[in-house]
Amino acid sequence: MAQVRNEELVEKAVITTNDIAASGKLNPAQADKFIDYVVDITGLKNQARVVRFRNESLDIDKIGIGKRAAMPATEAVAPGTRRSINTSKITLTPKEIIVPFEISDNFREINLEGDSVEDHIIKMMATQLANDLELLYISGDTLGQASLENDVLDGGSLTQYVKDAYLALADGWLKLARGANVFDNLGGNIGSSLFSRMINVMPAKFKRDRGQLRFFSSIELEQLMREKVSTRATQTGDAALQNAAPLSPFGVPLMPFPLFPFKPRVVEHVVLTGTTPTALLHAPIAGNPVVVLPTIDSSNAVTPFISGTDYFLDQANGTLARVGGAITSGATVKVTYDANPQIILTHQNNFIVGIGRDIRIEKDRDIYKRVNQYAITCKVAVQFEELTAIVLGKNLGTGV
Repeated sequence: MAQVRNEELVEKAVITTNDIAASGKLNPAQADKFIDYVVDITGLKNQARVVRFRNESLDIDKIGIGKRAAMPATEAVAPGTRRSINTSKITLTPKEIIVPFEISDNFREINLEGDSVEDHIIKMMATQLANDLELLYISGDTLGQASLENDVLDGGSLTQYVKDAYLALADGWLKLARGANVFDNLGGNIGSSLFSRMINVMPAKFKRDRGQLRFFSSIELEQLMREKVSTRATQTGDAALQNAAPLSPFGVPLMPFPLFPFKPRVVEHVVLTGTTPTALLHAPIAGNPVVVLPTIDSSNAVTPFISGTDYFLDQANGTLARVGGAITSGATVKVTYDANPQIILTHQNNFIVGIGRDIRIEKDRDIYKRVNQYAITCKVAVQFEELTAIVLGKNLGTGV
């Protein structure tokens, strides 16, 4: 079947001013094309299983055989037991997302594209929504990492921090993978030993069809591996240097996600008692900024605690201790920091993305401000189909 270019998908997504329905709700065909667009324009294409739904939640049934099914047979004697199947389900609970924006009459009049600029801006917003969704799928954390207010709000504070409410909508794949099989590379750089050990950590039943396995990483981490391979005086080394074909350590393709972070931003809530150091999830801590805040649950900007006055951070050992100051003994604090690079090994399409078909692209008019107002709304969910088929490699070095 012929490939459809992204540019064509934008046109087929029917996100133009003339085609927006009076109710704003896309019809099923329009919704499917819009979903195709927001998936295909990102790194999710052919790597994630996309589930389309209309209900407020969606259950995906799983079926399997957890234990050995075979048993010794005795002639003329019926087996005393019967084997059974295991059934379970995963539930996708969608979160609603909105992209609000305005286009002023003055801007439409003075720009080079004229009235067609509105269609162009709507398509740009749809593209940005696709990127934002990929970021949520990978890096979401319901604890809500601390972000400078200015990074999430135009004109916000350059010194105070807020809870990132968008990334707090759902736990993304990097956080979910912490509950799977974890391999600590102890600061070692990316290389053949890392891939070999991660494959060994994967449960045997998921390695039967190695052709379905994939390593997923950041673009920067994949580039470090490509650089390492390119130094070899072999045909493989030349290929790594001169073309963009996927690297396949031990026959498993290494797939970089564009928005997979090189140094993932991690958020934790930890209790600080007395002056006893508390271990964080990752050691060493990759770098700055490390932000320690009260456990804020709103988007109100707050001033961070002060290193050396309120707490002591041992970045090499990955521990945090209370000094005193504004942190009382027994207090829970929110710690946001960069971890060393991570990589995921799993089956292709084990990543699940749920996108609701009830997508709206609505338009209104503010006659006093002389602007056209738009809102794109959708519901999304993120999950793994089989958590035990995941290996998370953590604490990778940043060299070759």
